[in-house]
Amino acid sequence: MKPKDCYDNTSARAKVLLRLHDGLINRRQYRIRADWASAFRRIMHWPQNHIIDRVDSADVLLILRHGSRLTRHDFVSDSLDDLLRAALTFAVSALDRYVHERVVKGVITALKAKHLTRRQEDFTVPAVVAVQIADQVARAQREKRAVRPANEVRKAIQELLHQRPFQNWRELEFAFDLIGITNLAGPLQTAYHLANIRPVRDQLNKLVEKRNRIVHEGDLVRHERGGRVRKQDISRHYVDQSLRFLDTLVANLETVR
Repeated sequence: MKPKDCYDNTSARAKVLLRLHDGLINRRQYRIRADWASAFRRIMHWPQNHIIDRVDSADVLLILRHGSRLTRHDFVSDSLDDLLRAALTFAVSALDRYVHERVVKGVITALKAKHLTRRQEDFTVPAVVAVQIADQVARAQREKRAVRPANEVRKAIQELLHQRPFQNWRELEFAFDLIGITNLAGPLQTAYHLANIRPVRDQLNKLVEKRNRIVHEGDLVRHERGGRVRKQDISRHYVDQSLRFLDTLVANLETVR
């Protein structure tokens, strides 16, 4: 499994959520007509006293059955905006997983280099983890089982790295520094054909800030005590552009080796 495969999988799931948002928004302004509802009940062999409702979106026609826990309100833009928020969080998670895979696959080789970067030298494994690795290797040797110490170290580093996010620009620089790429901005500027990486850096950081507000704060407006609970604004255009931005970023990160 390649790092890009992980990104593509999670990014594709984010795009499904975006399509669901687009395809489920109710465009019907009026309630279902009584004669249409009656005819539909007859076709479905439902009792005429069953209360049904109708949702018309760009892609589907939904009939809300008698006793349904869904209502017309669940298909208005304000309700379905949470699909946009979910798509955004999935997209950032796709970047996070991609960077983790890049680091995990390359960190052991990078740490064996003759000359290490300052960040590589400062990267440490807790003593308790080192003891556990030594015990696992010794036990395998006593039991005559094949074991590669480097693999055990790699797995331990993987667990440690998955405890921290690789999402904003600073975290990306840290991650790539671990695999020996000390100037991430340079090759990315070349890939983007930019004289300065700042626009990319700033857009990424703002996107991650939005993701954090969604995940940690429910994307609610911060207010003084006694204020009304309100959600932060989010638009379909913003999410679509953010997904495209991340696709381009990862494609350009693929050129950085």
